[in-house]
Amino acid sequence: HGHFFRLVNGQGDHAPLKHTVDVAPMSTTVIEFAADERGDWFFHCHLLYHMESGMARVLRYEGYDPGPELAGSRRAAHEDHAHSFAAAELLSSRAAGELHLLDTRNGYRLRAEMGWGRVAGTAWEVSAAYERWVNGFFLPFVGTEIDGGAGGDSAARGVVGARYLLPLLLEATLRADTAGGLGLALGKELPLLPRLDLRAEASYDTREGWDGNGELRYLLARRLSLVLGWHARFGWGVGVRATY
Repeated sequence: HGHFFRLVNGQGDHAPLKHTVDVAPMSTTVIEFAADERGDWFFHCHLLYHMESGMARVLRYEGYDPGPELAGSRRAAHEDHAHSFAAAELLSSRAAGELHLLDTRNGYRLRAEMGWGRVAGTAWEVSAAYERWVNGFFLPFVGTEIDGGAGGDSAARGVVGARYLLPLLLEATLRADTAGGLGLALGKELPLLPRLDLRAEASYDTREGWDGNGELRYLLARRLSLVLGWHARFGWGVGVRATY
């Protein structure tokens, strides 16, 4: 979708001229077109799963001058951008924070969580990882985790694993650590209303067994949300989430 083209479908001279084509799952579609519409064309898909996994490309005609009003945005679209993201949550049952430093292929992630609901004392965990995008679906990572509290000693371990984007924008994470633990997690973020999102995750770890959490987030302002959350270890909590 993005340029008039001829669909090569084995029908010879009767192959249709189209602007948009549906591509069946696990299939390949071949198109051809006359390069006679100078400009920058955005080949893309309107399915969110396809867009998020990288099904979007800019087709550029050599020698095309977009004009001064578009030249700046054209350069920005092809640069290797570095950016950051941070979030902090404070609920009645727990607190959490995360920091991400990213460019087009590489990411550095720092996360911390502390909970006091339904446990003796306070349990906490800190993790740091380096991530590398192989493509829009597959992201391996390596890092470390430190946890403790709730009546136990702190423990540190190395972690290696990968995330994979499944259909329906379901994020799967498979990990192994230096203490011999294996883990699998499935997470999903679902927009319910223009200001209301649902985020849920279920996980299994060979050391700790099943775990899970879920949150309803209502956007109060651009960077501030009201949160109703549930955590398998810390129970229900209500609070706020701030992002940067």
